[in-house]
Amino acid sequence: MLASRQLLGVARSRAAAGLGRRCMATATENPLDRKVKQNLLEEGNFINYKKMSENLAVVRSRLNRPLTYAEKILYSHLDNPHEQDIERGVSYLRLRPDRVACQDATAQMAILQFMSAGMPSVANPTTVHCDHLIEAQVGGEKDLERAININKEVYDFLASACAKYNIGFWKPGSGIIHQIILENYAFPGGLLIGTDSHTPNAAGLGMAAIGVGGADAVDVMANLPWELKAPKVIGVKLTGALNGWTTPKDVILKLAGILTVKGGTGSIVEYYGEGASSMSATGKATCGNMGAEIGATTSVFPYDKAMFDYLVATKRSDIAEFAKTYQKELQADEGAEYDQHIEINLNELEPHINGPFTPDLATPISKFAQAAKENNWPEELKVGLIGSCTNSSYEDMTRAASIARDALDHGLKAKAAFVVTPGSEQIRATIARDGQLQTFEEFGGTVLANACGPCIGQWDRRDTPKGTPNSILSSYNRNFTGRNDGNPATHSFVTSPDLVVAMSIAGSLYFNPLTDSLKDKDGKEFKLQAPTGAGLPDRGYDPGQNTYQAPPADRATVQVQVSPTSDRLQVLSPFNAWNGKDATDMPILIKAQGKTTTDHISMAGPWLKYRGHLDNISNNMLIGAINAANGEANKVQNFTTGEWDAVPAVARDYKAKGIPWVVIGDWNYGEGSSREHAALEPRHLGGLAIITRSFARIHETNLKKQGMLPLTFADPADYDKISPEDKVDILCTELAVGKPITMRVHPKNGKDFDIKLNHTFNDAQIEWFKNGSALNTMAKNAKN
Repeated sequence: MLASRQLLGVARSRAAAGLGRRCMATATENPLDRKVKQNLLEEGNFINYKKMSENLAVVRSRLNRPLTYAEKILYSHLDNPHEQDIERGVSYLRLRPDRVACQDATAQMAILQFMSAGMPSVANPTTVHCDHLIEAQVGGEKDLERAININKEVYDFLASACAKYNIGFWKPGSGIIHQIILENYAFPGGLLIGTDSHTPNAAGLGMAAIGVGGADAVDVMANLPWELKAPKVIGVKLTGALNGWTTPKDVILKLAGILTVKGGTGSIVEYYGEGASSMSATGKATCGNMGAEIGATTSVFPYDKAMFDYLVATKRSDIAEFAKTYQKELQADEGAEYDQHIEINLNELEPHINGPFTPDLATPISKFAQAAKENNWPEELKVGLIGSCTNSSYEDMTRAASIARDALDHGLKAKAAFVVTPGSEQIRATIARDGQLQTFEEFGGTVLANACGPCIGQWDRRDTPKGTPNSILSSYNRNFTGRNDGNPATHSFVTSPDLVVAMSIAGSLYFNPLTDSLKDKDGKEFKLQAPTGAGLPDRGYDPGQNTYQAPPADRATVQVQVSPTSDRLQVLSPFNAWNGKDATDMPILIKAQGKTTTDHISMAGPWLKYRGHLDNISNNMLIGAINAANGEANKVQNFTTGEWDAVPAVARDYKAKGIPWVVIGDWNYGEGSSREHAALEPRHLGGLAIITRSFARIHETNLKKQGMLPLTFADPADYDKISPEDKVDILCTELAVGKPITMRVHPKNGKDFDIKLNHTFNDAQIEWFKNGSALNTMAKNAKN
């Protein structure tokens, strides 16, 4: 019966699309058997709705309850749906994602690690996108040219490695990873992991796209299942429809105010309702993108006509039609229950501005001027910035241009500096063809490269000295202190492109375009008209310059380009395997006190350029951690010399002398970004174990993957029994699943004593430790 209904749905959709008459399919044919390519750029990678449907059938028979759409996507990608424990917020799911995507800053180490696995090709479709290393300075073309010169060795490495290992490569100038994914790779019901927090942008096409660390990406590239704690699901019902100055951005700005930056942690946000259906696909992408700001695992929208239309507009009609045959599973089951429920009436929703210094301080425009005055936020708007991966769709740009044109028609330009960041070459070329780009330039705008730019701090801002309080307004996603321009005194606010343009005209935080008037060139008062725009271009998208490099047919002769003298790239050498013995008389490199995040362990900022060079970036290892011995950061005592020195320097000295070491840590050690450098660096500099009261789960797993021992005190109070000057033995020979391991402490003064340490190793992970790393294990298995 189901197959018959699906076939009928296909026939109706084809008729509606004017595809003509087809011969009737036989009763034994399953419409999900069709071979539909995931995208137009790759051969042999197909959407497997049939397998997903089969997995869901198994899960349904086990759970016997309605499923949310988020659950359907995850459970349809289970590695073993028959036996996998499934409990929201509790179980760890082993998943098989459809794709992997990496941005250039994180791709370097991910590919270097993959190379160590000794595999000839990635096992799953993968792409690399050059968007993070382009600094905004004077304008698109010159900035791009400068970036290509500065980063040539990195780009040459990525291009050659992608060619060697069958990875699609998007050159500098292509656009921002998330926009490229939406335009080319996202599909309804799919599961994608990407090495960037705003990967959930693909929610605009009904895909569960999740930001991960490079180590997780390597697992999927090497054909290992990917592990994710089964998220809870937050249901957000949208009623009514957007109108006037209100945009999809205001939905997520409002939600950020409700849930705060932590409220979505461990959860998927699932939107539904008539309001969701009324939004464009790119508007949905905006909501998904900024879900990262509430800590959400990802966000999803059910498949609908807006997604169908966007797929057709981006020349993916086959996918649009195929998704119709699977439509029943591209939405929540009737009666599905959510762990938390929120309702937002779009008819009543006001435009919002969030900030400063945090994306969850949400203020409706009607109260913003008052809030600015009460909080003494700098009134003058110095810079207005639109675009980025969050808000650079054709719809965003046409609405923004309509406001700018209204001002120009009244003889006005932007009073604030005005900056435009196209999200992709396709968007840039299309708005150049259709005139919006010219409008922005007439308005006084500077058009930057198709890249992340000021959104991630790649902004050589010179109009305001560091330390000077000032206000900027953007349509970006994040506005933490110093993020955009490195100036901690900059008050950065996040809003829709519409409000950015309108308030840039006034040059003031006190201006409300919904109620306030401006004076035209003749001194006459007028009010800006509400913005208008097109969700999709009437003349179709202009692809612009071809910036995609497909892997060559013959990859055997391709040589990966890494200069042995490079200070930015370094081919990884395999870590040594365990020697089979207990580790004795080891020093404590540092007893870390209080919060020790991955930023404390491996800082970002100026270290970004060394993401592909493990030895160089290891010079930032634990330099932010507070030493319990003296209450200071980056100052520890070398037991062999008695001298106090930087943490990495002491670790290097121990390594040179053949002395393994351990770190003692506090609660939730390694929280924050899932960057793998925080686990690679201690291993590279000779560490054996990290012993803490508790771990952030992702960091604990990353340490295991690098062949280290993440261990926790069986009694957390034992943390206080350890002095930084003590020596310790770790009885590695005791390592077994479900059994504690002994640490023998040799106090500087006093008798030896034993402490029991717990761990979460399973059998496969113990093999990682024995072989020296997960990558060593992969390489070993590849040879067998």
